[in-house]
Amino acid sequence: MSSKPPRDSQRHTLRGQLVVLCAALAVPLLLLQIWWGYHDYQGAREEAWADALAFADAVDVMVWQFVDQSGDLLRSSAERSGLEWVSNGECSEDLESLHGVLHFDNVLVMEADGSILCSVAPVPPDADARDWPWYQDWAGEFTLAAPVQADFTDSWVVPLVSPIRAESGELRGALVGTLPLMELSRLLGEFRPDEDRLITLSTADSVIIARSLDAESSLGRRLPPSSGSDRLVAPGRWVAEGPDLNGIPRTWGQVRTDLGWMVYVGLPDAVVLGPALSEAAAHVGGTLAVVLLGLLLAAWSYVRIVRALRELADRAKATEEGIAIAVPPETPQEIAEVMEQLNETLKGRSRAESAERTVRRRYESLFDNAVFGIYISTADGRFLQVNPALVEMLGYESEEALLDAGPLALYPDPEMRRKLIESTLATGETATTTHELEWLKADGTPIVVRVGGHVRSGPQDEPVFEMIVQDITEERRTEDQLRQTQKMEAIGQLAGGVAHDFNNILTVISGNVELLEDDLPEEDPLRADLDQIAKATQRASSLTRRLLTFSRPSREGVRVVDVNEVVSELSRMLVPLIGETVTLTTELSEAPCKVVIDPGELEQLVVNLVLNARDAIGDHGEIEIGSGLESREVDAVVHEGVMLWVTDDGIGMDQATQRRIFEPFFTTKPMGEGTGLGLASVYGILQRVGGEVDVDSEPGRGTTMRIWIPALLDTEIIAPPAPPLDVARGDETILVVEDDELVRAFVGRALRVGGFDVHLTASGTEALEYLRNRTDPVDLVLSDVVMPGLSGPELAERLAIEAPHTPVLFMSGYIDNPFFDEELQKNPESLLRKPFTLHELQDRVRRTLDRGAQATTAG
Repeated sequence: MSSKPPRDSQRHTLRGQLVVLCAALAVPLLLLQIWWGYHDYQGAREEAWADALAFADAVDVMVWQFVDQSGDLLRSSAERSGLEWVSNGECSEDLESLHGVLHFDNVLVMEADGSILCSVAPVPPDADARDWPWYQDWAGEFTLAAPVQADFTDSWVVPLVSPIRAESGELRGALVGTLPLMELSRLLGEFRPDEDRLITLSTADSVIIARSLDAESSLGRRLPPSSGSDRLVAPGRWVAEGPDLNGIPRTWGQVRTDLGWMVYVGLPDAVVLGPALSEAAAHVGGTLAVVLLGLLLAAWSYVRIVRALRELADRAKATEEGIAIAVPPETPQEIAEVMEQLNETLKGRSRAESAERTVRRRYESLFDNAVFGIYISTADGRFLQVNPALVEMLGYESEEALLDAGPLALYPDPEMRRKLIESTLATGETATTTHELEWLKADGTPIVVRVGGHVRSGPQDEPVFEMIVQDITEERRTEDQLRQTQKMEAIGQLAGGVAHDFNNILTVISGNVELLEDDLPEEDPLRADLDQIAKATQRASSLTRRLLTFSRPSREGVRVVDVNEVVSELSRMLVPLIGETVTLTTELSEAPCKVVIDPGELEQLVVNLVLNARDAIGDHGEIEIGSGLESREVDAVVHEGVMLWVTDDGIGMDQATQRRIFEPFFTTKPMGEGTGLGLASVYGILQRVGGEVDVDSEPGRGTTMRIWIPALLDTEIIAPPAPPLDVARGDETILVVEDDELVRAFVGRALRVGGFDVHLTASGTEALEYLRNRTDPVDLVLSDVVMPGLSGPELAERLAIEAPHTPVLFMSGYIDNPFFDEELQKNPESLLRKPFTLHELQDRVRRTLDRGAQATTAG
């Protein structure tokens, strides 16, 4: 009988193990050499990219200086002689000199109607600038036009157009210089320090306008499409690899210039990568030689070892299975020790099998009675064992039903389980793993589970997963609600802090603009610039109000509002906002829909909902605004309310998007096209007025947003706001307490303009010290709310004791102080909101002084 081992077991022979060992040593070494070579290859490529980008930046500066200097000379010539040329109807010899100095391909003067007055290069009698591409977009300003092929000289040029204006500013004509692109190509050719670099300048649509090599045959050609290797490394900066127009592989650096052109700098791959490839080939060849020598030595060692083992095998005696092996006296000591250890192992096996049966019975008891779900599964998607708790958790009828369904039925996406298996196996068989996953119950209901356990080897060395499952759906839902609440509170605190500082800045800007406007004559042209600043300040103030929707509510401006009236007035303004291609209709209730709210906030609700619908529609679609009365149960009490809805036929939203649309700063728009505050502001306003919002949307079926606001009851009485008093001058003494230096300076100047005697202090402590040292009382203390040290409300408490008859008027852009909860209910006029205008400040101060005088007289 042959003693040769079966063929399928040869992989376990010493020779096979030795081959595996050699391969384990040789393959990593080869891979390491290849990796080093690849690293050197990539390093050479990266250095070439950095060099190309740096050189492209230098080319960008050179091109800009070339065009900018030409433009400066052209503008100065237009300002110096242009009006004389147009007024006389002819050009002097200076035009020819200008042509020579600037190296323009042509220089010409045209009148404002586009007719050509004179030109250095001959022009046809019927030539008219209105036929040129840039003329239609020319707005009478200095213009760098797109590169074109000139009609008169048949060469590629970049037109520079400098307007000629009269002293009154009237446009009289233009001085046009055509910058030859061949001159720019010559500069690129002289600029490169060696012959390897290829410099190309193109327009944004890839038309070549300058090239350091073969410029005459390249101008006007379009660059080939991208090879797909382009990589953005910074805004306006790319790197790539690919052939040039002549088919030479190059490493490219690409930079977008301030002129809107593209600079391409390419280095030949043969120069960039040749040394790295040669060095890598030498390293790999040397490594192969070392590996071959190692294999020869391993083969020689294998022959010697096998010869010795065969001599030991001939002396070994076979025994029956389960009986101790007899060790002959002549057995070598090493083999005898192995046989004795094997005999001890056979004796211990019987004891181990008995203990294993005991442990298995205990394990089965724990498995069946555990309160957590337990399962054992394979990597290919089979349940080997499941416990009753898991069956109940997942809603299956029996263990057999769950075993038949298998693990794949639990995952919404089978790809999720595959990735999870791969990541778990990558950590090693003995590693403990824990994951939080979304599973599906038997009826399709999603739940969140925490799965933990480990991986062991099965009977065929396949991985087997022993896992414990805990249903944490309710736990996660509670955590999400808490996290959302904390997020909204954090946003509110952030908004308040931003508003405080930002409103101080806006107060100074808007107030000083008013002071400047009051000092300027009506016909002064600077008033237009001041108007622009004022409008920008108003927009910034609007943004601040939107941020404050996440902070404490503002009681200023709250009154009874009919929703139908507001929607009717807004519908005319919304048409230009949403565009003519979107149809806006209204379906308003005939009954009055009155609520208590700030009218500006109600308008903000409607506008944000309509603009959100417009964004979902795109170019064409319909938006409907409707209203009606509806009763709702809130906290077990039925309340009457007004329902306002906005419906669109846009793209709709999936459930994942709907769960996040009211988060601050969440937006589905591209970067720079949305702030993510629109619907978040809607949510914040409704929270303050006790309202609710419902969303009904599906992808492809449009969206309906319904907001419910408690209606005004007959028993609720809202006092109308007091009519504003006429602004009047005064000579009373006012103490201003403001820690912001700029705001303090503006308020002091604004009040002094009104004739008041103003004293400025930077803190509450400084104000108290001033009052204690003053013999005569002041007529009014105008104090900021938030100040370091002694705050505005704390200062008021001190004054109530030390100067009880001195009225206090607060000013702030944001308040979060329990003092004002009661104070504003008693006297809404006690707080002046920042940012305020010059006239608002004077008006509120005057009214506060008059009210204080009336109270003193009545007392």
